[in-house]
Amino acid sequence: MNNMLKHFEFLFLTFSLLTFSLFIQLSICQTTTLSGWPAVDTPPPNRSDFTALVDMSKVANASTRSMNDINANVCPATDTYCWWTCSGCVRNDSDVIFCPTARDWGLTFDDGPTPFTTTLLDFLDKVGIKITFFVVGSRVVENPQILQRIVRSGHQVGIHTWSHQYLTSQSTEQVIAELQWTAEIIKNVSGVTPKYMRPPFGDVDDRVRNICTQLGYKVVIWDMDTNDWLSADNPSFQMSWVEGNFTQWVRQNSTTGHISLEHDLYNQTAAQGPLVVPILQNATFNIKPVADCLGFPGIYYKENSTTTTTATPTPTPTPTPQAVPTPDNVPDSSQNGANQVATSQNNNPTTSLAVKNSYYFNYLWSFILATVLLSCIYNLS
Repeated sequence: MNNMLKHFEFLFLTFSLLTFSLFIQLSICQTTTLSGWPAVDTPPPNRSDFTALVDMSKVANASTRSMNDINANVCPATDTYCWWTCSGCVRNDSDVIFCPTARDWGLTFDDGPTPFTTTLLDFLDKVGIKITFFVVGSRVVENPQILQRIVRSGHQVGIHTWSHQYLTSQSTEQVIAELQWTAEIIKNVSGVTPKYMRPPFGDVDDRVRNICTQLGYKVVIWDMDTNDWLSADNPSFQMSWVEGNFTQWVRQNSTTGHISLEHDLYNQTAAQGPLVVPILQNATFNIKPVADCLGFPGIYYKENSTTTTTATPTPTPTPTPQAVPTPDNVPDSSQNGANQVATSQNNNPTTSLAVKNSYYFNYLWSFILATVLLSCIYNLS
């Protein structure tokens, strides 16, 4: 009887120790982020090797914009430097606004990766749809394994800067740092270097374009904006408007395809993906990553990436798409970035839920050591 009691105590203590160990490791894992990178949600430091990649003599002499002017929608009387945020001006040699082929739809999500991205990925994997994610470097720091899953699942990844600032408000050196720090962490985590970028808020002018072009990035904006980001702070925004927009958009006659803007930064916005995909499919649209709809299927990354060895040719200029009327009772989705206010990502912190590979080995060693230790204790007693 004593031996049975002794064995029972041994098993109970072993189970208790392992449960405690598992709890501690899960707790640590949920708050672990990558180390050695710039602070999140803050413009990263300039680096001389990054700056050296750009010939300053080939960068337009556009002045930086003040945040006061940007927030007040103050635009220059003459748009000398093709500032899309104010005038909607586009440069066909560098900018991508829509898919050139009718019935093609570039579905894009910005501001991730976040834990909310995983549910969207589950759905996309289930239905076999590939899309484009424009990721923020700061979010990659927090959720590296979610980025790995995005790439592993065959989606396109683009750069959305490190700290999600208005690029026209930053110096040339700062713009370069925003792009290159993001490219570097994407490469470090996933092994790929994007060929495409999206300026936060669509804030781009010729100076920013010249920088992007020299660094080898195509500038992707959009022609269909869900305005779903408003749902974070505006209680009057109704999420049903997102489906309403898509329902109206697919009914419009257009000689081109489209690129739509959504966000996976928030739970309620990421959850719209599974709702809008059937709308597009039922309307016989071909949902594609942006590079695919431009005619370069599967070529998402630069030559130095592990998944690509072919250079991407430059798309030929395409005509301006037809204007799309705004549905009744739906926020104006044709507005450009000038009417958007910066979303404070600091107010919406995300925590990495990715479990490191080393966790499994730590747990295994915990089991072995606990068993050996308790066996020794009971043998001695």
